[in-house]
Amino acid sequence: MGTSPPRVLMPTLRRINSHAAWCSLYDFEDVIRAVDDVQMLELEHGSWFSPRHRIARSLAWHGRHPALTGMNPGLKPVVVDRDYDVFVFVCMNVWDLLYLNAISGWQSRCRIKVCYLAEFYSAQASQYEHLLRKLSQFDCILQSFASSVPAVSRAVGKQCHYVPFAADVQRFTPFPNARRRVIDVLSIGGRSEPVHESLLRLAATRDLFYVHDTVPSALMRPTNPKQHRDLLANCAKRSRFFVVNEAKFGNSENEGQSEVGARYFEGTAAGAVLFGRTPTVPSFREEFPWPDPVVNIKVDGTDVEAVLDGLAGKTEEVERVSVRNAVQALRRHDWGHRWKTILQLAGMMPRPALTTRLLALETLAVNAASLLPIV
Repeated sequence: MGTSPPRVLMPTLRRINSHAAWCSLYDFEDVIRAVDDVQMLELEHGSWFSPRHRIARSLAWHGRHPALTGMNPGLKPVVVDRDYDVFVFVCMNVWDLLYLNAISGWQSRCRIKVCYLAEFYSAQASQYEHLLRKLSQFDCILQSFASSVPAVSRAVGKQCHYVPFAADVQRFTPFPNARRRVIDVLSIGGRSEPVHESLLRLAATRDLFYVHDTVPSALMRPTNPKQHRDLLANCAKRSRFFVVNEAKFGNSENEGQSEVGARYFEGTAAGAVLFGRTPTVPSFREEFPWPDPVVNIKVDGTDVEAVLDGLAGKTEEVERVSVRNAVQALRRHDWGHRWKTILQLAGMMPRPALTTRLLALETLAVNAASLLPIV
């Protein structure tokens, strides 16, 4: 970030995994790097990566002995050769912890060890307890799914903390130079197929511009995560409505556990009106405490047309919701806010660049809030 020696060592998987779902976490890493003194360690494929990766994953997934989780899954070995104040590992799921086996010395060379585990469901705790034990190497364990915190804490034998998803709000905010919202409805990632079909019918028969994924999410592997995120942000802040569903909606992996996924934060940051389902997890109301943060529709899609028709004549109300969402995100849902929370949990002081970033976001929020009498 600046001329100070790096106090944070942060490995990244961006050269290992370019799947679209991981790109939000790379945004988080980039924000940390922008506001702190960071040495980023880009892990890379090693010799015979594919077969070693398959073997390591199979042993760790199906084997119950802790020793089976210690194999390097085909990465180039790295040795940490100097001391750092903080080691930060941002990962999507518990499998990603195996990549740490390629790094030697991080436990002894880093004073405070922090892990941000984005997605883990309570029902997985007993099945993957042997993998979760790897989290015991960390001093500060953070989980983005509020309902999973107790299960992870029990499995690890340490208190885990809830730190929700966020967005790079500087990238997603429509302010200060808001553009025309030329996209009526934007849908990215997991979706309700009946809702999708209803929107497709409306797009075919009415003046509705509906933008959506055409490639199954499992196959979406952007070659450049930054370009992928820029495109998403540019579309989102030009969209009137942004489709949202609980994390892993429609996927049996969550076993009915309602959690707040990244789309809620991204759509809010872009000043779009959230359109879909309100998560039932209590943490949602804590993160989105204003009235009616989501325009709710039925999962079977039968009321999509009626709800959109009902909003068509409420231009000023929709605009107020749009500005309110963007203002709230500027004040509470930037990845910089999350890094501030993590530093507090770790007993670390923020660098001046973080204070500067959050002050700039608050200034934008104040100016944006003045655009309408009620926000």
